[in-house]
Amino acid sequence: MILVVLALGGCGTADEPELAAAPAVPKGDYGPEQPGSGERARPVAPPRKAPSAAVASALAAGTIGVVGVEGVVDVRPSTLDVSADATLGDLRWERWGSGGAEGTGTLRVRDCDPTCASGGKDAYPATIRLSEPRLCGRSTYFDRARIALEGSPAPATYVRAPC
Repeated sequence: MILVVLALGGCGTADEPELAAAPAVPKGDYGPEQPGSGERARPVAPPRKAPSAAVASALAAGTIGVVGVEGVVDVRPSTLDVSADATLGDLRWERWGSGGAEGTGTLRVRDCDPTCASGGKDAYPATIRLSEPRLCGRSTYFDRARIALEGSPAPATYVRAPC
């Protein structure tokens, strides 16, 4: 009787499809051997939107501009989109020139609770520093932004020159 049970309890039925063998992983170059040791491509520049007449005049006069993540070109903006889910508002600029720019404001970030679509926004006092002016065509734009929050790690920002 035991032999019959083992014979009927086999590994499957004729109706089950056979599983294909996993493909072999091809040999090749999969990047750096250690994180951070490889070359990084420059981040994609934001899509630049046409500036207002006042901003275009300031840029033509040699004032350095900044381009937010959504492509808005401005000089000393009161609001700046710094990533897809974060905006700096109520900006007050302490300095703005070829040596860089520094200002303070409120960073508003989606909290994604319960979801990003229906969640609110959290607000944090923040400092922003713009640096590395870069000539793009006939105008100069800041190419780097760094945001600092008190007691928190710096959030990512994707502010870049448009070239």
